[in-house]
Amino acid sequence: MTRSKAFRNRTREITPTYWRQLIEAGVPLEKARIIAWVIARYDAAHRVPNSRQAALLFQYCPLICRAGLWRSTLLLDALP
Repeated sequence: MTRSKAFRNRTREITPTYWRQLIEAGVPLEKARIIAWVIARYDAAHRVPNSRQAALLFQYCPLICRAGLWRSTLLLDALP
């Protein structure tokens, strides 16, 4: 298995868990799906979000923190 495929598999494994945590913290369903994927992608492969994804992270910072998914390095890396 290639390294990128391993990262993709890991992202697919952890995204549903993150999504559920975000929903329980109060993030709207569709936004939670995107945010969960962005955080999982960062955790698995250290991929930095694009500007639209970063805006979502900043918009939902308190709820992301409440869900226990706060990644200060992710947010710092997302700054322009």
